[in-house]
Amino acid sequence: MTRTVPRSLRLFVVPIMAAAIFLAAAAPAGAADPTFPFDWKIDATTHLAKLNQDVTVPTGSFVGSVDLVTGALTGHITLPPATTTVSLAGIGLARATFQIAEVQPVTGHVDFTTLQATATSVFDIKVVRASPALLPFLNLVGNACKTSTPVTVTMSGAASLTAASTFTGTYTIPKLAHCGLATTALNLVVPGPGNTFTAVATPR
Repeated sequence: MTRTVPRSLRLFVVPIMAAAIFLAAAAPAGAADPTFPFDWKIDATTHLAKLNQDVTVPTGSFVGSVDLVTGALTGHITLPPATTTVSLAGIGLARATFQIAEVQPVTGHVDFTTLQATATSVFDIKVVRASPALLPFLNLVGNACKTSTPVTVTMSGAASLTAASTFTGTYTIPKLAHCGLATTALNLVVPGPGNTFTAVATPR
């Protein structure tokens, strides 16, 4: 039985394979595999399980490349700080600003036959500011507050070159360290498993 290739799959695979054939033919013997560069706009949200709270991250970017022979993906994610309101024991309501800081490049794989992509990101979560609602000028965490060990999250989803693609993953937040007076209070409400990360990637 002949299978019909979906139009969305053709839109993704045909230009990539055409580029691969052209680059492979033009490359000298022994040259590295041809790659397809990408520059995606990233709109992300994360659900903090212990707080039962969603945090929207301002628009960032994911820039990298895909090996057109092996499907190996590599790149760098850059996301701006995100701010949310949390309730801290002994402090009350506070505005906390979180920053994701990449520890190593994103690595992953694209399956050209199914369009499924996976990508693993390793990063620190920094708390760059935590201020009591009644004392917004006061920063309780100093300038060194971050997760005691890096966070690892593997995200997956169907990729597209022509439309937005949604990738999701689950991760654990380690204990926070070097957060000054707020260390204990933050560790009561932030670290733990079952947090989710959703990223909508759109070609620029």
